Amino acid sequence: MDLVTTFSLSKDYYFERYAWKTPLIPHFNPPSDLEMVVVIPAYKESQLGLAVRSLLACSEVPCRVLLLIVINAPEQSSLDDLNLNQRAYEEIKQIKDTDQINIQVGNIRLPKKKAGVGLARKIGLDEAARWFKKLNHSGILVCFDGDCRCSDSYLATIYSAYKNQNLNAGILDYEHPLDLESGIISYELGLRYYTDGLRYSGYPHVHQTLGSCITINSDHYCKHGGMNTKKAGEDFYFLNKIVRKPGFAEIHEALVYPAARTSDRVPFGTGRALIGYQVDKEKILSAYNPLIFEDIKTFMTRLPRIIQGQSPNLPAAIQKFLNAVDFYQKLDKLLKNSRNLTSFYKQFYDWFDYFMILKMIHFSRDNAHTNIPLEAGLSHLNKNYWKIASFNTLTPQDQLIKIRALNRLGQTSL
Repeated sequence: MDLVTTFSLSKDYYFERYAWKTPLIPHFNPPSDLEMVVVIPAYKESQLGLAVRSLLACSEVPCRVLLLIVINAPEQSSLDDLNLNQRAYEEIKQIKDTDQINIQVGNIRLPKKKAGVGLARKIGLDEAARWFKKLNHSGILVCFDGDCRCSDSYLATIYSAYKNQNLNAGILDYEHPLDLESGIISYELGLRYYTDGLRYSGYPHVHQTLGSCITINSDHYCKHGGMNTKKAGEDFYFLNKIVRKPGFAEIHEALVYPAARTSDRVPFGTGRALIGYQVDKEKILSAYNPLIFEDIKTFMTRLPRIIQGQSPNLPAAIQKFLNAVDFYQKLDKLLKNSRNLTSFYKQFYDWFDYFMILKMIHFSRDNAHTNIPLEAGLSHLNKNYWKIASFNTLTPQDQLIKIRALNRLGQTSL
């Protein structure tokens, strides 16, 4: 069932039908003043202790926080993997609570068919949401990863965003370490090139999709169907149904620092990309052709005319894609079922969502505009969007630092 647009779930119904049924930590009674739970899935994680200590070191912790660590492994895992998990479990058990931050850790074996970060994250988030239901008040759920660090004001900033901005959910900012050898600078440049390319195009609801940067109110989490159980990409699909809901915001002041290291634990993502960089550097140094973003910009600009039934004169690749997805038939149905333009646009972007725009980009890449070197894509986007002085003379590291600064300020250009 698609929970993106169909309906909202009550908490009771969510726990009855969709939540993970088995408690991770049986018989645990959460403290009555609990307001925030940070959920950390961990599998074969050698840096887990450093991640936990980073959170414990946060200054000005404004409320009762619980760190919920979900150490997990698939059934039939190797003895080496299980031993690594056990060492991580024993290390965490030795770390002491602080006055405001408590630690709970579970060690669980997951069904082989569903084992992965999606299910592990879901188990932790469901457990935390169930604690808040037991306490009869909502709370803040925060996603983190076992190889991440955080900024000093991380917890305080998240708490403040919920208290002062009427927040239901949000996405935090991130910065990988500036390692000149691993390929991580080019990788992050590619991530920011993609999101800012879409912002330049005029497509709304643009966001980055790192699972370690998600936060959501526990009631909102249940209302919109909770986390999925995908082995990878769970963050993309979860955010795709949350980002268009009321009360979603980017929280730039809270920073997550993901590790820059190779990893084979998931089929794609940072770790897998860095493995690829070691084998084929050109792959991570290529990017979507900026002409794709230009074509989407034309589409977005002419969308009001399309809605009015006028001939839009669209780029050929865009027109072919729209025909392939029966765009005009869907448009007619949406217009007939909409009371006004506000209602129409809500339904339209529920359909023409972040996944659909990615399909459009891939169609354009495969049928019109092949990938180009990342350096050329960055140069084009800077000329038209960032407008950073002397951009092409900067090192990739300095280019990234400048783009990060723009993203934190929510600006398009310096």
